[in-house]
Amino acid sequence: MYLFSYGTVIILRFLKTLSCLLVIFLVFGNLFGREGIASDGEVTLKEAINIGLQRAKEWNVNATLESINSVDETMGGSRGETGKRFNWFMIFIVPGTEDYVLIGISEKKITEFRPSKQTPGPAIPYDEIKLDSSDVLQLAKDKYGLKQGKDWATGYHFTLNNIDGIPILTVVGNDRDNHFTRISFNAQNGDVVSAIHKLPYGGGLISKRMGTDNSDNLTKKGMAIMGVVAGNNNLVVWGDKKPTQFSTTKQPFIEWSQNNGKIWTELQANNYVTHAWFDGNNKLYLATEKELWAGITSKSKGTKILSLDYMIETIDYSINNQIALIANGKIYYTTNQGESWEQTIVPKPFYVVQISDNGDLVGLTEERKIFKKTNNGWNEITMPNSDDEPLDMKVINNKLFITTQSGIWIRNLQGGIWTNTKIDEVVVKFIKKGEKLFGYTHRDEAIYSINTKDERKPEKVFNSVDFIVSDVDIMEDTLWIATAPNYSWEEMTTQLRQ
Repeated sequence: MYLFSYGTVIILRFLKTLSCLLVIFLVFGNLFGREGIASDGEVTLKEAINIGLQRAKEWNVNATLESINSVDETMGGSRGETGKRFNWFMIFIVPGTEDYVLIGISEKKITEFRPSKQTPGPAIPYDEIKLDSSDVLQLAKDKYGLKQGKDWATGYHFTLNNIDGIPILTVVGNDRDNHFTRISFNAQNGDVVSAIHKLPYGGGLISKRMGTDNSDNLTKKGMAIMGVVAGNNNLVVWGDKKPTQFSTTKQPFIEWSQNNGKIWTELQANNYVTHAWFDGNNKLYLATEKELWAGITSKSKGTKILSLDYMIETIDYSINNQIALIANGKIYYTTNQGESWEQTIVPKPFYVVQISDNGDLVGLTEERKIFKKTNNGWNEITMPNSDDEPLDMKVINNKLFITTQSGIWIRNLQGGIWTNTKIDEVVVKFIKKGEKLFGYTHRDEAIYSINTKDERKPEKVFNSVDFIVSDVDIMEDTLWIATAPNYSWEEMTTQLRQ
């Protein structure tokens, strides 16, 4: 057995290399992408090394393995179930030099060959690798009940690295509760070096009475609460009951409370909810991936007012419930609560779209330029200070709110004098809830309430440094904060099969 201190060092080294592996899984995984190929093109880790080593020796007779990992793909097959994958990437070095080569294989064939130079890592003598990917996979299943990964790094994945002079063979998958898991073995003798998984902490719905320093209550603990909206004595939340690190859409829900969060009623939704709001008549609207629904109640899923073939990227509504959204590079908007819809093409890709009470369309481009739609097309709204770059933008009560490094700029949409509201910290993102406006600071460390009717100084209402805040709203004197779990690596205990 290895001492805990050594295992801790190994874990830290793995965390350092994990970011590199994420890039390889995601970037190179896209190079191979077709479904339904038979699994006879899959190979184990050692078989992949043999294929790559032969080509590396042709490049340089002194080539020695430095590392290897499997790569995500959508080619069908076993997805690592037998310790085999279609796609692998490996690095060979020439000891004593800066020469190295990246070699990729797919279906037993060399598909990538990229020589270059860099400071080499430690080599792995091939004759020291006694265990193969199929061996460590079976050990991981027997000792820890390891399952195939989902959502990201699908199936089982394998890596081999030299850490502190020892060849470490790691298998990546999910534990029995679908948490991302890495189990590492000494490739010389099969000893477990490290077994860690990403466990959630935090998450849930926080209620905080205004004027107090601490949150009053935390409900729906461990859930990913992705949104919250308050109406007239009504509260609606939505998110995922059982989130994982890579998905908050596995067990989606939306719930309604009519007694300040004491009792909740689950509402019907065809898909996971991305946005919801109440209109002036306390009628509930919600957006899913490609649809908009109106009039949702505990007894009815309401009426579908829009269905698209493309993902709804962003959405906005005005106080009198004009609605605008972006999908597939177009703006869809309605000025009669969804009875009829119009379309318009955006001049440049929009990061934000807003619609005013008068039906004016305003957009913030990815290049941080603001445009307003007129009868003659789209006209740019220039900032009063040319050195200020918009970080975010909202429209409320026909007023334009723009947050910048120098504060929050406000102006009537029809023109007039710009005013600047100073704030103790830079607000980088707005949250609009009807006539209410909130702002996140850098790294989401604090939430400010911004008065939209006068020029009073914004008030800090929540210190969010210890939370992953996804949404916020206020009802009477209570602030409701939607939070999602964070994840940290924790050591696992052996779970032997019965």
